[in-house]
Amino acid sequence: MKQPSYILVVNGTKVHRPVFVLGAPHSGVNLVAGALRRAPGFHIGCGDTGVLNAVYAVARRPSVVAERASGTASLLRDAFAESWQLTPLTCPLCSGNRVTARESAEPCRHASRVTRFGDASPDLLYSATALDAAFGDAVFVQVIRDGRDVVAEMLDDEQSLAWFRPSMATLDHDLPNPFFGIETEQEREDYPDLSHAAKCAMRWRGAVRLSAQLRSMLGPERLMTLRYEDMFGGEVEAAERLREVTGARVSAVELVRGDSPGIGAWRGRLTGEQRNDVRAVAQAELSRLGYT
Repeated sequence: MKQPSYILVVNGTKVHRPVFVLGAPHSGVNLVAGALRRAPGFHIGCGDTGVLNAVYAVARRPSVVAERASGTASLLRDAFAESWQLTPLTCPLCSGNRVTARESAEPCRHASRVTRFGDASPDLLYSATALDAAFGDAVFVQVIRDGRDVVAEMLDDEQSLAWFRPSMATLDHDLPNPFFGIETEQEREDYPDLSHAAKCAMRWRGAVRLSAQLRSMLGPERLMTLRYEDMFGGEVEAAERLREVTGARVSAVELVRGDSPGIGAWRGRLTGEQRNDVRAVAQAELSRLGYT
């Protein structure tokens, strides 16, 4: 349902065309977000507790977007409005400075420099349709990466694996559920017995399928897709595309990684059994995206 227009003012600045960076876990979202964060006038949040609470409430129960559209939009707007407030206690450039109680509640000296806002919190992708309803002029940047490298990274990440605990993987509600990558009753029934590699692959599969849906829902003026592997050696082109779509003066230098990008690292990190599990779950998507 189309939401009515809504004016959000943060730090005395009207929020217009906020930028949200999306992707499956370990797909390269942080790299893109870091480049945007260092663009003049941009404030890109990441991992604020209030935002994460709202995002996961929507991600794990996607039906609430349709059932409670207005309430969900308000929930997300309120969470972001609070996280985008720049005070001496929340501004990364002011951290460590001593201030009085009164000053701590007021916009800091850097707040007036911010003219654009955005966010790149983990798992933001699964709330993309709700974000579109909450911010009708939002711009989305989604990052796609080889699912085998994503799985290898997830298997070494305790936070990613924590979602597979029985207490966290609540599967009794929405179906399909892109957050866990479950689409059918049979998949839901089989899920508890799957290996961690297969569950990681399902999360990646659900993410790339959701990304495909977004491309059919949003026009190119509001959505751009970057392939992780293409950014290395193609930093200039990626920066130019980011500038064109988001309006941010992104420097190609900010997209250069000092360490190895880990492209193809799955060959030495996944066992034969893990490779087979990933292939069984996500072969169709790997082929469609040109990774196999």
